[in-house]
Formats: sequence, C-alpha cells, structure tokens
Amino acid sequence: MKKRYYLFLCLLLLVINVSRAESVRLSELDLSSFTQDWSEPQKDKSVGGNALTIGGKVYVHGVGTHANSSCDIDLFGRATSFEAFVGIDEESGKLGTVEFIVMLDDKEAYRSGVIKGSQPAKKVKLNLIGKKKMTLIVTTAGDDDRYDHANWAEAVISYNGKRPKTVSESYDFPPVKEAPGGPENAAAKLKLGKENKSFTLNYNNYTLLEADFDNEVKLSTSVVGENAIEQRIKIDFDQPTRFKAVINASSEALAAETRGSAQSNFALVRTSHGLSNNLRNNAVYDRNLDWMLEAPEGTLIKSSLNADGTTRFELIITTANAELIFRPRYYQKHKNLPYFQPWTYSIRKDSISGWCSWWAYMRNCRQEHVDAVMDVWQQKNLGDFGYRFIQLDDVYQGGSDGNRKIPENAMRNYIGGRPETWLQWKRDGYPEGMVGYVDSVEKAGFIPALWMGCFFTDKEIADEHPEWFVQGIDGKPFVGKWVTYVVDSTNPQAADALIRPTFRGLKNAGFKYIKIDQLRHMIYDNLNHNQIYMVKNGKRPDDIFRAYMRIAREELGNDCFILSCWGVLPESIGLADACRIGGDGYGPVTLQQYNSWNGIVWRNDPDHCDVSPRKAAEGVGNVTETKEIKAADNDTIIRPALASIAGAMLMLSDKPEIYQDDRNLVGARRSSPVLFSVPGQLYDFDQIKTDVVKVTDRASTKGGTGVSKIDGDQFGYVCPFWLNEFNKPFENWNVLHRLNWTGEGKAIAEATEVKFADLGLDPAKEYIVYEFWKNKMLGVLKDKIQLGKLEPMGLQSLAIREKLDRPQLVSTSRHLSQGAAEIEKMVWLDNAIDGRSRVIVGDLYVMTFYVPNGYEFTGAVVNEQNAKTELEGNVLKVYYLPEETGSVGWKIFFK
Repeated sequence: MKKRYYLFLCLLLLVINVSRAESVRLSELDLSSFTQDWSEPQKDKSVGGNALTIGGKVYVHGVGTHANSSCDIDLFGRATSFEAFVGIDEESGKLGTVEFIVMLDDKEAYRSGVIKGSQPAKKVKLNLIGKKKMTLIVTTAGDDDRYDHANWAEAVISYNGKRPKTVSESYDFPPVKEAPGGPENAAAKLKLGKENKSFTLNYNNYTLLEADFDNEVKLSTSVVGENAIEQRIKIDFDQPTRFKAVINASSEALAAETRGSAQSNFALVRTSHGLSNNLRNNAVYDRNLDWMLEAPEGTLIKSSLNADGTTRFELIITTANAELIFRPRYYQKHKNLPYFQPWTYSIRKDSISGWCSWWAYMRNCRQEHVDAVMDVWQQKNLGDFGYRFIQLDDVYQGGSDGNRKIPENAMRNYIGGRPETWLQWKRDGYPEGMVGYVDSVEKAGFIPALWMGCFFTDKEIADEHPEWFVQGIDGKPFVGKWVTYVVDSTNPQAADALIRPTFRGLKNAGFKYIKIDQLRHMIYDNLNHNQIYMVKNGKRPDDIFRAYMRIAREELGNDCFILSCWGVLPESIGLADACRIGGDGYGPVTLQQYNSWNGIVWRNDPDHCDVSPRKAAEGVGNVTETKEIKAADNDTIIRPALASIAGAMLMLSDKPEIYQDDRNLVGARRSSPVLFSVPGQLYDFDQIKTDVVKVTDRASTKGGTGVSKIDGDQFGYVCPFWLNEFNKPFENWNVLHRLNWTGEGKAIAEATEVKFADLGLDPAKEYIVYEFWKNKMLGVLKDKIQLGKLEPMGLQSLAIREKLDRPQLVSTSRHLSQGAAEIEKMVWLDNAIDGRSRVIVGDLYVMTFYVPNGYEFTGAVVNEQNAKTELEGNVLKVYYLPEETGSVGWKIFFK
C-alpha cells in the first residue's frame, strides 16, 4: 500500500512539474552577449536584416548571426530541452560555409557538420536536464567568412522555474608573468624639508624630484587606484610664487605634453628628435622605468643631459596652487599594456626603410622582378639615400609542399608550415632558391628581408602528433581561419620540431629582417576559440603566442628586425621591433591613432608605401581583391614623406619602371632615412582606438578577417599639421609639416594662419621660415606664419629657426628635416660657419643661409674647392654636386 502511495505521489509531482514547464525563444533573450566577427546579431531577422530564410523556407522567429559567433546561456540547471533549425540564410545564395556547434557544460553535444549556402535547414534537438550552461557556436568551417550569414531559426529553450539568460563568456586565466627588474607599482614617497621650504619625491629607491621655495609651502598628497595608480600632490602658497623643481631621470626620459588647452587651440601631432624644449610640454616621462609626472599647463620645462648620459629637467612653475600628478607604470597600467616591460628591451633606432614585393607584384613576384628593382635602385643610388632592406613577401614558399594533405575546411591559399615550407623555395620563380635570393640581395648592396606566416596546415603531422597543437573541444587539433592549426609553442617537442628549425634556418641564410604574418589569426581565429584548452593547461591564450614570438627572437637573434603583422598586437610588445597597425595597403590614419606608441612601445608600420599607387584595396583588413586607381600628382611626395615625418617604417612597393622616372623619386629621396623620434605628446591625436585598448578583453575577439576594435584605421581625416622638433649638438630647430591628404584628391585647403605660440615656440622671438618643397624663403617672421591655399595631396615642410644676430643656416636640400639627416657638425667661428655634411653621389646639395644686414659674404669652400654660390638680398645659396657618396667639409666666410 505504501509503495502504491509513493508511486502515485511521484506521478502527481511529475504532472505538476510538467504543467509548470515554460519556454523562451532565443530571440527573446538579451542578444548583447553574442560575439561575432561582423555586424550585430539580429532578432527574428537575418544578419542582413531580412526575413529568416533557410533552403527556401521562411521562419518567423530566431536569431540571425554571422560566423564566427558564440553565445553563452546560463541554464541554472532548470532547462529541459533545446530545439532549433540551423543553416545559412537565403540572402547568401549558394555562397558561404559554416558549422554549428552546441556545447553543454563545456562539452560538445551537437555538431552540424559543414553547411553550405542554399542547403535545407538541419534540426537540432537536445536534452538539457541537469545542464548548467549551453554555448551556441557558429564557425566559418575554416574558410573565408564572407556570406557566412548563419541562422538559429525557431530556437526555443524549455525550462522549469528560473528562466535561462545569456551571459558574457569569462575564464579565469593566470596573471601575466612579469620579468624581474621592473620598478615598483607604488606611489612616490613625499618628504617635506626644513621649515617647509623644500620637498623631495622618492621613487624606486632614488630621488625623482627636488623642489625648493622661498616661502613656506603646504603640501598634501592623495592616491587613487590599486592597479593604475594616480598620485596627486597639491602645493599651496599664501600668494602666487615662482619656484623651480628638478627631476633627474634616465637616458630614456623625455619632456612631452598631456592633452589640454594647447591641443584644443591648435591640434597637431608632435615628435621630438633629441631632448624637447617645446613650450607646450608640461610632463616628464621616463621610458626606462615607465613613470610619468604631469605638471600644470604653463609649466616651463628645460631639458638637458648630465655628464653620465642621464637626463635633467628643470620645471619652472608660477602659481599659488599647483598640482603634480605622478603615475607609475604609465604605459603598462594606465594604457593597459601588460607586456610593456621596457627594462627588458630597447627600441630600434635605425631607419627601417627599403622595398617590399607585395603591393608591387603580390603573388606574381619572381627573382627577375626583384633583380630588376635592385638594378634600378643601384642606378639611382637609393641605397645611399637610406633604403636598405629588400623584403620578399608571400610568393616563394612551399617548394616541397605540393602533395601535403590539409584539412577539408582549411584555406587553400596557405599550405604547409613545416620548416621545409620556408627553407625550400619554389624553383620556378627562384631557380637558385633561398641561398640565391640572399646572395643576389647582398651583392647588390642591400640587406635580405623576408615575409613568413605562422600558419600550419599539414594534416599528416597534426594526426601523428595531436598533442603538438592547440586542441578544440573535441580534443583534436583545432582548425582556425587563415592560420589553420596553431603549434602549441609551449610544448618543447613541438617547438624543437616545427618552430626553432624555421627561424634558425632563416638566420643562417643571412636574413636580418623577418616579417611574421597571420599573427592576429593565431590569436583571434584559433587561440581565443580554445579557451577551455588554455584553462585546462593553466595557460593564457597569449602565453602560446608569446612563446612562439620568443622562440623567433631567440633563434633570429637581437640584431634581426622582427615585424609582427597585422593589426595592433599588444601581445607582441617586447618581442617584435615593430607592428603593422592596420590592414593591407598604406594607411596614413594609423600613424595618428598610435602616435604616442611609436618610439616608446615599438616602431609603427603603416604597411608598404607605393609612391605612385596603381591599385587600392577593395574593402579593409585582409585584402583579397583590389581595384585600379590613378595616382595623384603629389602622391609620390606626400606618401613617403608622411611615414618619415611620423618616424615610422618606410617600405616602398612599386614596380621598377616607377623608379626609372626621377620625378617619382623626389619624395622617396627626401624622406629617407627615417630619423628616429619619440612622441612629443603622451596621448594620441585620435584616441578612439587606444581608448578601446584600455578596456578591451583581448580574449573576446574571435575573428581576424575584419578590422578589430583596436586595429588602426587606414583612411579618413588626416591631421593637417605635424611638428618635428630637432635638437642636435650643433643647432635646435623645428619643421612644421602641413598636409592636405584629401583621399579623393579634390579639395583645396584654404589659406590659414599659424601662430608660433600655438606651436610651443616663444612668440616674443623672431624666426626664419623656409619652405622645403618649393625652395622658398618665407622671411623673418614674428608672432605668426601666413600660409596660402594648398593643393590636393599637397605638402609643405617649413623649417623654423630662431633668428640669430649673425649669418646662419636656414635649410638644406638633402632631406625634409632640412639638416638633421646629413649635417655632422656645424660651428660659428671667426666670422665663418664651419661644417661637415654627408652627401650622395650625383645629388645636388644646396645649403641656404640667411645673411643679416651688417655682414658681407666673402666666399664658400666645399670639399676644399670653391663652391658655386648665389646671393639675392639676405639669402645665400651654396651648391655642391658630389662625385661620390661620403662626408665633405665646408666653410662659409663672412666679414
């Protein structure tokens, strides 16, 4: 009787429970937790905004998404079932390939297999009883993601009690490992002196700042933040007081400005070559220890070198109430760059300029094409102008990969990945192979450089050694778009077999520059999709990435230039010398979105620079198609010039016939070498991208084909004013560049007025201004410069030198810096200017001098010979045509 009663009670409870069962459509949940590579998830519509349609059948409800996509749903252990119809939306036609996956409690419960466009929907029906989490995933099936419009049609979750809800995916990864020897992440220690008339700031066991006052001072300090620490030191006097503070810092310290009223009044991008004394400066940054100290606007900062090479800054502040702001670990913590540990690496300061084969030839480049370029470059002496590297791109590899087996859903553009892929070249295009290429480049007087990718598609190796590769939820090597497999570089056996021999072989062959491509795809299309694998193995996704880059650095050596590619990749900081910060094709806007990183974090690469563009990318990001365009008249000047002005990389990429015409080489010759610079601003002109870097979860990006939220924009509004400050042992001056980068080449920049005060120059002084490209003296000016209209894609480079009471140099013809690239010494002695310059064979060298009233020019000697001269009014020009490349002495006499 008791058994029957118990059975009856169970049946009754079951009936009651079933009667309480509810359901919710997927489209009724919060879709903001969906992550996808393109656009946004759509409720009851396709991702293209149309009715949900699969295989000709229309569905009323569901979610339209785009591969790659994923969404986590918390089931609370109360769900009973999930049903849906999945497939590619009709708007993609017969195009597109995707795969749907459903995970339950991080274990695969459903996999659709590859679904193609126009195929009928597949039904999904799963038991969810007892499950806590469901993850809905759509992948590209390993190929291109165009047209991968994927639908979860009539998707419904049945549940009892608590309604399921979408949640943001989150994994608990180990913290970033930090190299020993770094500074403390702590506030400075404030010590008040005798009679409250002095104080010191001590940080990291040394005295960072000392200040003395004539009057008694009141000091207070406050600290906010635990990770990104900000310390505010308030200085109060009873009346306005002028006082001096002295900062002692390392040889890598610099004076710069923070964003404030100066930029609001006159927006520009500033760089410094040597120590800056610009009046807009109000802060000191020390790269060696990664701290910055910000003073009030209007502070005068005088920079100088100590005898031991360290830097001294005198801060003159006049105020009744001042505030100093100290931020330790400034780039690392405040800009959210955990791998920025500058005590572990140095910045490359040499000019990274040369030629890249990609935009000129793409995958059709052969040895004879490279030889033709080098022949012209030798004829035109471009090596003497500073163009050093000859970089071969994606064309040579895989001479022994023809029969390699690859996964069905791998991209066919890239096959191989073993060391042989990179060391055994295709003989049809390169008859002498890698050795022949290196030999030809070196004999031509250039440095061999090479592109390579981090992809791996060899299925035989993956099947034989699955433990060597990052694995998916099924325990098999995961296939990601563009990159296919990723070698788990933290596995010593895998690294020794597949990674080290590649880079060791390239080093032994003689390469001094290696561009490593597809690194974004390693992260976005593979590592970030396999976070369960990372958690199980106690790793961060970037641990595998950085292990790969570290092996490359170890094998290639510190003297090899490494370029990481493409997109902004903070994970490569400290291991790569430079990063290509935008998509395929020359991108001028990238240089102003990450201007505060260049020369501090790494060197920025705007991608190959075709001086006379014949084609442009169709779309952005990974370029698979191009369109023909016509170059503007001024392209050949402004394109290489901007890379040089910004202090970035400058790799030309045109066919040899472009370089045969000397008219196409004016900009290239005057822009190289690229002179190393540091930012004059501790912020970015356009901070839309770096603001995202500060808050982004790097593990959340799961698609590398398109432009990510932090990748530099290539096109758009280009800042019209860039200021280069030069501080050399022989002279200090500025060059203001005015650009009219219109894109379409149609707009005329209107006449404008530039005030010296807005540039951070003393408005009380007189300046001699000379325009470089038109060879025009604008005169001795005070207070401001009046500039006329500027043609489309036009460029003006205005040398601004403080007027002296004696004859002085105002410009040279060698380089857009107007003296910084070639002058080795210059002194005024006994009524003569005595100098030495490095000149180039066949390149007419013109020096322009200003001769004030009261002085008379009496003669000029260059290379121990009387030089040709022209004197018109106060402007003297001295001409010299070098018969060989090298240094020549010169002397200009006056009385």
